[in-house]
Amino acid sequence: MDPTPEHILLFQKMILTWYTKNKRDLPWRKTRDPYKIFISEVMSQQTQLTRVVPKYDAWLKRFPTVYELAHAPVSEVLKFWSGLGYNRRALNLQKAAKVIVGEYKGEFPHQVEELKKLPGIGKYTASSVACFAFNEQIPVIDTNIRKVITHEFFKGELPAEKIIEDVAGKILPKGKAYEWNQALMDYSSLILKDKKIPVPKQSHFLSSNRYYRGQTIKLLLKVSAISITGLWDFFDERNPIERRRLEEILLAMQKDGLIRIKKDKISLPRG
Repeated sequence: MDPTPEHILLFQKMILTWYTKNKRDLPWRKTRDPYKIFISEVMSQQTQLTRVVPKYDAWLKRFPTVYELAHAPVSEVLKFWSGLGYNRRALNLQKAAKVIVGEYKGEFPHQVEELKKLPGIGKYTASSVACFAFNEQIPVIDTNIRKVITHEFFKGELPAEKIIEDVAGKILPKGKAYEWNQALMDYSSLILKDKKIPVPKQSHFLSSNRYYRGQTIKLLLKVSAISITGLWDFFDERNPIERRRLEEILLAMQKDGLIRIKKDKISLPRG
């Protein structure tokens, strides 16, 4: 469906009027600091905001600028990320911080294509930073905004991503990208949260590699080091896993820079 100009104008008015009265009070909406917005966007991915806010506050207290993050011990980064899941994101945050400090002299690039060159940064995060920090007039498309567009313009049927992107660009009010993108996110979270609207979802399994990776990091934050056999025994009492598979997961984690393995001992990276 190609939205008509009349439909677009009515929809824009409805959303912006609703947002004026109902917008959420979130700490990262009180700043245009690209570093703080960058942290909030990565933390908020697939995590409830009630959990993100205290983590965001604690993170900025420990790593208030991109410089502190770039030079922090990896173990500290993982410690303050603990509870948010997907530990690789924390490592990518630090890798991106190192690039920004080393190659950009501490200044975030403004353009989406430049931001996408940073480690672990996809189109959504790059668009968010460009829009919310630098007022770039672009749509920011996440799961919430896909839900709004699908619900409003496609009667709940999931269109192709390219079609969603086209519509997102057409309905963007001129000069109001910041508040528009925030408004659509809030509207989806507060109004459409109970509606059954088809959007791509990621499955979560207790026995997934992600589960074992996350639990390994949590354990190492407590015990500093453990043998592979000790870790295997640890999982045997909770959620058993084949030893060979566990070793493959650990080797992948070491390759990603999440852990170090030396003489059958596993620990967090030192630097």
